[in-house]
Amino acid sequence: MTPLAVITNRLSTRNRSAEKWIDPLLAGEQGVIHVAIEGIAQVDDAIRRCAQAGARVIVVNGGDGTAGLVFGALLNGSPYADPPALALLPGGKTNMTAAAWSLKGDATQALKDVLALQSAGTLEAHTTRRSVMSVRDGDSPARYGAFFGAADIVEGILFCRRHIYPLNMPNAASHTAAMSLLLWRSLFAGGDSKPILLSQGDEELPGGKFFVFVATTLDRLILDLKPMPPASAGNGALVYASVDHKPLAILRALPDVLRRRLRPGKGRNVGRAENLCLRFTGAYTIDGEMYETSADRDLILDSRDTLRFIQLKV
Repeated sequence: MTPLAVITNRLSTRNRSAEKWIDPLLAGEQGVIHVAIEGIAQVDDAIRRCAQAGARVIVVNGGDGTAGLVFGALLNGSPYADPPALALLPGGKTNMTAAAWSLKGDATQALKDVLALQSAGTLEAHTTRRSVMSVRDGDSPARYGAFFGAADIVEGILFCRRHIYPLNMPNAASHTAAMSLLLWRSLFAGGDSKPILLSQGDEELPGGKFFVFVATTLDRLILDLKPMPPASAGNGALVYASVDHKPLAILRALPDVLRRRLRPGKGRNVGRAENLCLRFTGAYTIDGEMYETSADRDLILDSRDTLRFIQLKV
């Protein structure tokens, strides 16, 4: 039987709070290689070990940030000629990618299901191919993930990390509290939004100051929010959405958000593209990891890379 590899990020949220929960489940499993890492610098080596073992499926035990690092290791000089399929366990604080593309719900049960299918020799029958987003910031190496966020929404993520996550509230409650504070800040305190220039190829797209700008290859975001570009938007795998930094635009978007969808309208734009070019100064996030950019360099988002994922219906 082709071996199965498991990469565990010991520093992800779930793995810190439930130390080594995964080890007893893997003990005694035949043909399973378990590689535990304790820092991002160890991801490339972990992928090399999986390739040397001949693993054709890698289980990623971490959150969205860990998944993005594994994507990058597989798409940038990987020892694999043909990348393996990935099974993403919900092992972090944010697990949007795992929920949308792979495994959701209880991580322990999800792993048991994967191991059972591996033993039966049918695991790879559950693969689907998805477009992975790359982000190139000037001349820096590309970063990979499935969700990009900028504008005032980033302030909500930062606040959530600094003040709400330490309260150990459920994910949905944490995100709702952060969004509520961000709404209050933008509607009544003015916020601190910086202009974003946006283009696709030679075409300039509507830019300006945004309450939120997101781009993603996922179908749904936090709080089960689904961006809905019009049929005329084309066939690119990258969906982007923006809401202007104006109180009326934010208020007009709220009914859609409450219905778990985001459509084009006055003060908001939803589109689809294969790639985007942004220019702005400030913070942005890729799958919850925070970075800084400057308006003197291009920030390129691209959706042409793909990977295979193990997706189980629950």
